[in-house]
Amino acid sequence: MAECFRLMQAERSRYELQAAILFEKGSFSLQNGNYFLKYKIKDDRFVWHALPGLATENSYSGEAPIPKSRTEQIEQLVEFFAQSEAGFIS
Repeated sequence: MAECFRLMQAERSRYELQAAILFEKGSFSLQNGNYFLKYKIKDDRFVWHALPGLATENSYSGEAPIPKSRTEQIEQLVEFFAQSEAGFIS
């Protein structure tokens, strides 16, 4: 948990830029360690998938409703990005 909170603070500017890309294009992808992370907007939900680079690893996915306000949307995405990088994908 501490790593997630640290990332939310230390990487906030980068996460906000990633959120802007996601809003503009409807999807955003990046490589994080052994995982390829893909985020997208689908209907009224934020959806993410984590695909492993190694056949011995598990893939993960999840979704959450998109909050109504832009401020809440950005906060939720900042948390999603931090959790992904901290390894809390489940």
